[in-house]
Amino acid sequence: MYDETIQRALARLKIRPIELPAQHLAWLVDNFRSAECKSIILTGTAGDGKTYHCRRVWLELGGTIEDWNAGEKIQRIGLGDRQLIVVKDLSELRSDESKPLIEQMAWDVADPNSPRVYLMAANHGQLLEKLKTAGNDKTTTALVEVVENLLVTGHGGNSAISLDLKDLSRSAAAVMTDQVIDVVTQHPGWDGCPEDCLALREKTCPIRENRERLAGINDSGLFRRRLGNLVEASEQNGGHFTIRQVLSLVTNVILGHPEARDGLMACLEVEELVSAGIAERASPYRNVFGGNLKPSRAERTEPFRKLNLFGIGSETSNKVDNMLVYGADDPVLAETYRALVQSDQIYGETPAYRRVQQSYLEGDDPKAVARFLGLLREQRQRLFFTISDELADILGLWDLTVFRYAGLYLETIRAFADKRPLPRQVMPMLMRGLNRVFTGMLIQNQDELVLASSGSQSQSRTSPLLEEFISVARRGGEEVALLNNGAGGMELQVRLARGEDPPVVTLQLSTTRFEFLGRVAEGALPTSFSLECHEDLLAFKARLLSAVERRRALDGDERSDGIVLKFIDLNPDGRASSRSVTVRL
Repeated sequence: MYDETIQRALARLKIRPIELPAQHLAWLVDNFRSAECKSIILTGTAGDGKTYHCRRVWLELGGTIEDWNAGEKIQRIGLGDRQLIVVKDLSELRSDESKPLIEQMAWDVADPNSPRVYLMAANHGQLLEKLKTAGNDKTTTALVEVVENLLVTGHGGNSAISLDLKDLSRSAAAVMTDQVIDVVTQHPGWDGCPEDCLALREKTCPIRENRERLAGINDSGLFRRRLGNLVEASEQNGGHFTIRQVLSLVTNVILGHPEARDGLMACLEVEELVSAGIAERASPYRNVFGGNLKPSRAERTEPFRKLNLFGIGSETSNKVDNMLVYGADDPVLAETYRALVQSDQIYGETPAYRRVQQSYLEGDDPKAVARFLGLLREQRQRLFFTISDELADILGLWDLTVFRYAGLYLETIRAFADKRPLPRQVMPMLMRGLNRVFTGMLIQNQDELVLASSGSQSQSRTSPLLEEFISVARRGGEEVALLNNGAGGMELQVRLARGEDPPVVTLQLSTTRFEFLGRVAEGALPTSFSLECHEDLLAFKARLLSAVERRRALDGDERSDGIVLKFIDLNPDGRASSRSVTVRL
């Protein structure tokens, strides 16, 4: 629906459209031009660009934009001896329209000589709902099974069905964010600003300023790179960003201002905001989190809700806050303060910030505390996007977020992507965290996995009975490895045998699980963490215990003369060792 609306608006306003790379366009066009082309289903969530891809394919294959915009829900175009049927959005079709279409499609994808192929766009939920209500005959049932397999595993499982599926929600949003920033900030429409604009002439226009900062003209792309880091970390945590959400996020970063109409600046408002001395409230670093909108509206808007989960602005460290509060007068902090705060006269040390800071320090205004704390929150947000890479480790960049280990998480998955060695501290940290969860003790072992139980159930918080030491380094068929999961993230794999029985036990490491293990490894876990992570890791332990039992059964490890209990003892250095007690029967 959005795609058609935008096309009509472009024609009416005569604006050059924002052209984004259609990531799967070449693959789709090559498929439909081949002699053995398959029917394709494009799925995803609302705003992933399904209809956009369909329109681009239609135009590449010789269709006209006039026919596309005619309003037909189903479009048809010739492909040599075949006909391509394009369904813009399956959810737009009534049940009496979708049922015969799906039944015909089921026959066509099962017939290698069919004169028809399909390109269908559908949201996740609507796709399966429409397919399952279409009919229960043999061909339709086979189609539903193939689609379900493609959604879950990526493989249809039935070579007789000529169908493929592409889930656009699995596209890398961090890459897409960079592309959106480029096409928006470099759009030729920016050349249309009137020459008599006072704010443009005096270089006081906050819209222009925000555009330049987001484009990375003066910071070598640091702002946009940090924004990409947040999007990527959010995606690995299950917070998917659609192309529509990224477009709205970038727009808000450039135009946001709490005093503007609807929270978004228009050219006619800029001069008034500058004259009132409140242009600094257009800070793009605040707009990233929807700070220009009412809190209730920002919470309802998906991209801001996801980014606010990082707690940037609320979270901080003593180093950062000492520098922001006392840096102007403290000789030890002065150099850092000049580099990070005074150097930015637009959104850093503005006259308003300096004035409220002095009132706060001198204590001459009771209301200054609340005002300064609000400005302090905004400065923390700005610093997350402006602290240089050289100072990031010194000041603890990710300490400004809830996810203190997110930087290490991103560094690790990029090492996988670039085929570089992993950071040395990653595996020891993960093993230490897992061992402490598995045993309920502050043990220091990091070169082996300490698999323990309470003797009654694997879900016990404290487990003093040792079941097995599993070597992290490959030894005797055992190995604990951190690997790329094929979806841009990573997983932990525990192998207990050289063969495939017992099978490898895996644990997907999301941003939250990685953070949980990092916090446990350092010995401190805030109560803000959900118990869900702990339960997930105990479930992982239960699967490992089952695999160990299976290995023992295969090895014929039976003792008829008694039961040997292995208790975990902690050595003075914090390492776990075992102490055996034999119970005679």
